[in-house]
Amino acid sequence: MMKDMIPGFELFQPTEVESALELLDRFGKDGWALAGGYDSLDWFKNRGKHPEAVIDLQGLAGLNRIVEIPNGIEIGALTTLTEIEHSQIIREHFGLLAEAASKVASPQIRNAGTLGGNLCQDARCWYYRYGVSCYRAGGNTCYASAPDALNREHALFGVNRCVAVTPSDTAVALVALDAEMVIRNSGGERIINAEHFFMEPSSDITRMTVLEPSDLLTAIRIPNTWIDADFYFEKVTDRNSWDFALVSIAS
Repeated sequence: MMKDMIPGFELFQPTEVESALELLDRFGKDGWALAGGYDSLDWFKNRGKHPEAVIDLQGLAGLNRIVEIPNGIEIGALTTLTEIEHSQIIREHFGLLAEAASKVASPQIRNAGTLGGNLCQDARCWYYRYGVSCYRAGGNTCYASAPDALNREHALFGVNRCVAVTPSDTAVALVALDAEMVIRNSGGERIINAEHFFMEPSSDITRMTVLEPSDLLTAIRIPNTWIDADFYFEKVTDRNSWDFALVSIAS
């Protein structure tokens, strides 16, 4: 059920990555990193999440650019999906990602939505998002696994208790391109292959990605391994207008 008011929180708007990392470290699980805001506002409106502090990332310098690096390109996590869709270098050399970005939601959402936000969004499960005590929420049942449940956008194979999947359209493209995720926290930086960025329920049923509360995804690097390669991308949805995928493939 939709609520009429978002619960209060303290808003921080840092302009430097180091300041954002300090805030994430300070508040831990009570902090919330806000990028484009589409997924976040859904949670806040429905009171599914009620952080003590929201760290607005939009003002962070240097995280909204696409640059060439010695062995490929680096995309800042705050780069919008529209910018990726229309980037000349991405369209010419890594067209798979441009196509995947163009399939996300609506033009209005792509104008504000970021690549990092699209990758880090939480599961689109009706039961989980609307307060049911399922496995992902700390309970002991997956209500979406029943044959007559609301589960058309969930997994058919390889499930382990929870059948929810990442709703990210860009995820499959980045895995196919052997992309790397640059993650920072107050202790330093680590780089993880895109394939290992997303968590399986067997590893941690409460998280969709490897990000800890104090972590921040700052950039995505695409190596030249598949530069100019021909890929196939397909997204199947229930509706002809924008929707989350029933299934998507990049090959």
